[in-house]
Amino acid sequence: MVGSFKDKRVLIMGLGLHGGAVAVVKWLLKNKSKLTITDVKTKQELKNSLDKIKTKQKIKYTLGGHDIKDFVDQDLIVQNPGVPADSKYLIKARQNKIPIVNEAVMFFGLYPGKSIGITGTRGKSTTATILHHILKTKIKSNVVAGNIATNPMFTVLDKIKKNTWPVLELSSWHLENMAEYKKSPHIAVVTNVLVDHLNRYKNFAAYKKAKLAIVKNQNKDDIAVLNADNVHSYGFAKQTKAKKFFFSLHKKVRGAYLCKDWICFYDGQKKSRIMPIQEIKLLGEHNLANILAAVTVAKIIGVGNKNIRLAVSKFKGVDYRLQYKGRVKGIDIFNDSTSTTPDATQAALRAMQCRQVVLIAGGEDKQLDYRGLAKTIKEIANFVILLSGTGSEKLIKELTKIDYPAYKLVTDINKLKNAWRLSLKHVNKQAGCILFSPAAASFNMFDNEFDRAKQFDKLFDGEKKTKK
Repeated sequence: MVGSFKDKRVLIMGLGLHGGAVAVVKWLLKNKSKLTITDVKTKQELKNSLDKIKTKQKIKYTLGGHDIKDFVDQDLIVQNPGVPADSKYLIKARQNKIPIVNEAVMFFGLYPGKSIGITGTRGKSTTATILHHILKTKIKSNVVAGNIATNPMFTVLDKIKKNTWPVLELSSWHLENMAEYKKSPHIAVVTNVLVDHLNRYKNFAAYKKAKLAIVKNQNKDDIAVLNADNVHSYGFAKQTKAKKFFFSLHKKVRGAYLCKDWICFYDGQKKSRIMPIQEIKLLGEHNLANILAAVTVAKIIGVGNKNIRLAVSKFKGVDYRLQYKGRVKGIDIFNDSTSTTPDATQAALRAMQCRQVVLIAGGEDKQLDYRGLAKTIKEIANFVILLSGTGSEKLIKELTKIDYPAYKLVTDINKLKNAWRLSLKHVNKQAGCILFSPAAASFNMFDNEFDRAKQFDKLFDGEKKTKK
């Protein structure tokens, strides 16, 4: 199949800044494709990505906007996950019968071995990373890739063996194209399905349909691992032909679950105790659910209890997902920048073990409901600092409705460093902590949520240096 890309005219729609498209470009160049790259961002905005593409091969660039002429005479179009499926340019390509794929469709078409796909509104990165750490104890060549920004699929494609069992984090945007090409991984994991991305999907039903694609095209020899505590993921069991396993915080299931203070696994015939939950370093019930999902897959593949216990007990978390940064001025600092939904920030607040929480949140709305978050803030947060954005405006309205004290709220902060300084001013030095968990998208002030996270890290690191 690799040879079939030689001299093929391939259009990359959306180079982006995360690295996934750059990895695809490098792979296609290696396989002698004739490339066109187009993006709505300008050359200057894409500088970091463009600097990584070093080649003597000719590439046609259309930047700062798309040109409909580029979508007429191509053999293949690779759609970046950030590009909406109803783009008029993609519609034009379909009219010209040009195949449209994304990196996930290409990966599943090219990799000959069995893989593990993980999706979900929340928890997929943490679940994928935990599972990778577990599998590495048995499969030394195991890799984690996909939606995780540090490891795009096409950076690992040519390096992995047939028995590597790659762990792939799949977004709903990856899955849209996979549904079209009837692709599903051998083991599919759904951590949960919550209301999100309504700025991209016309309604929750459309978003849920995209998530369903991960199990929809599995066959009877495949395996689906579903969250039994989430009504939507649990409902996927009726819509897949695969063998079903589950995980649950609240009940015994065929899969991993809690039994008293232990993680247990039931395969349908025999129950075994894996490890006591007191050995787990991650905070929050949501992370406990992520561990149960990873344990279920590990047991299915045949990893021993001792290996699982060792890997999970050592795992300290994923960058920017309720990540404990350390202490400054005696205050615990948490960077949870990748929480882009109200649900995620609620989970982070409930995981806090300090008595008084200063929350830094806010950003752009994704057409989400902030009522539940407002109630959780009133219950837990001692002070709230909101970055400017449409999501913040919605949250302010909900906080006002439930009489959250105005003296505990600062709004419309347009620089993260100002929010950081305010948080240090208002935190209780004896019993407080600072949680950066935005509950909103980042694109009004930052390149993306990872840029937002790194900027917060710089503020924390700078504060630590000044105190030495």
